[in-house]
Amino acid sequence: MGSEEKQNMAQSGSLTSDALEVDDVLANTEEWSPVETKLVVWSFAIAIIALIVGLIVVPTSVLH
Repeated sequence: MGSEEKQNMAQSGSLTSDALEVDDVLANTEEWSPVETKLVVWSFAIAIIALIVGLIVVPTSVLH
């Protein structure tokens, strides 16, 4: 399949596997900075802590 055909399929909104390759999709992406990695890791850590606290607090408050 030629580049022109891929471009036409991409512009038509087609969602077939022939329309876009992985390299085409990731061609103009931004670099992932270390700050963003820390933000994601800390967000998951805070979410897990909130889940554990919630699992402890809710059952004890319901039983009393």
